[in-house]
Amino acid sequence: MSALVLFGSFMAMAQDPEGDVAAFRRLRAEGLEAARAEDLVTASARLAEADERIPNHPGLMILRARLAMAMDDPAGALIHYGRYGAAGLVFNVEADTAFADLGARPDHAAGAAVIAGLIDENRQPVGEGALVPLFDLHGPVLAESLVRDAAGHRWLVSQIAGRTIVSVADDGTVSPWLQPHPAVSGVVGLALDEARGILWATTAPLPPAVHGRSHKAPATALLQIDLATGRVVQVHEVPSDGRDHGLGDLTVGPAGEVYVADGTGGDLYRLDAPDGRLQPFVTGVFGSPQGMVVLGDHLFLADYSSGVWRVPLSGGTPVRLAAPPEASLIGIDGLATDGRRLFAIQNGVAPQRVLALALTPDHGGIARLEVLAANLPALEEPTTGIVIDGQLVFISRSQWNGFDQDGAPRQTDLPPAQISRLPLTPEHDR
Repeated sequence: MSALVLFGSFMAMAQDPEGDVAAFRRLRAEGLEAARAEDLVTASARLAEADERIPNHPGLMILRARLAMAMDDPAGALIHYGRYGAAGLVFNVEADTAFADLGARPDHAAGAAVIAGLIDENRQPVGEGALVPLFDLHGPVLAESLVRDAAGHRWLVSQIAGRTIVSVADDGTVSPWLQPHPAVSGVVGLALDEARGILWATTAPLPPAVHGRSHKAPATALLQIDLATGRVVQVHEVPSDGRDHGLGDLTVGPAGEVYVADGTGGDLYRLDAPDGRLQPFVTGVFGSPQGMVVLGDHLFLADYSSGVWRVPLSGGTPVRLAAPPEASLIGIDGLATDGRRLFAIQNGVAPQRVLALALTPDHGGIARLEVLAANLPALEEPTTGIVIDGQLVFISRSQWNGFDQDGAPRQTDLPPAQISRLPLTPEHDR
């Protein structure tokens, strides 16, 4: 997420200039440049092409609506503002001057009022009473990921600002767990291989982890940690290629292989065995890969900038999942599964929310989208989670917004990071 999105470089797509993400960024940039040159016709055409590449990008929908108003096309503006509202999103209606101009037009005031009402509906709480806090982590820790060590009757939670992994007992008691190691900086993603007694973790020198420290930060890496002792057994670094990297989310495959997302460089890496080497697996496709899960013989991955993708474990071409026409799947950080559905933690849109994504029978697309939680006080930069015992357990308040761009805490008494649980209704009951 968040970590690698807020501070990432978004440089990955140069390898494939015609990939969807690269094309979207190029077309959007060309559209903005044309708008600055007051060539509104060209701007409109380029932004429409970008919309075709990655549909329902929140910022682009608003941009197209405002451009339509600038071109004296209120009907077009209604369409794009309406798409935004139909996606379940919100914006500041009162502060948007283009929308105000739209509402002031007699022939379109009624349509603008309908959209304003829809946006207001999108601000209503969803999941109130169902989302329950499980435990808190106090201090400036910046929690990012968690796993459940069932044999140890504990949760293990990564901390970026805290630069560690802590153990949390079922009664909420927090204990140190990760043993000191020079390769450890901010700890980002976690994935458990219970069969081998390994906790896999990624570490990256993100600003909250290195702020105020004078010594050189270690490079980003994948850490192999002994589950019994919390000792770092092996450090797997990203192959050197002259680019910036920041490893984040990861998951373990059916044969014990590890898939690791580089949210900064944009690529996906694979480690076939604990004594192997980290190797590129998918390059030049994603903008900022984040959460991922394995279903069958495919990896499902959330790209923060373009939606949810399906990647064959055997290699081959990644495919972005088709979605319902009103769905906006930009800004997904965490991805979890109950073996049938995907559960997406989306912190890159307003409102931040938790989604249930029902897949088509062939897993080639998303058949239905349901908002499980949104507009709740406990949802504050939520990041990642897991499904366990019919519940989504996830970091509902990470503290990401408690740190500035340089990594300094914004206040001395940050609200605690919070882990919450959300009961999941079986799909056939919906």
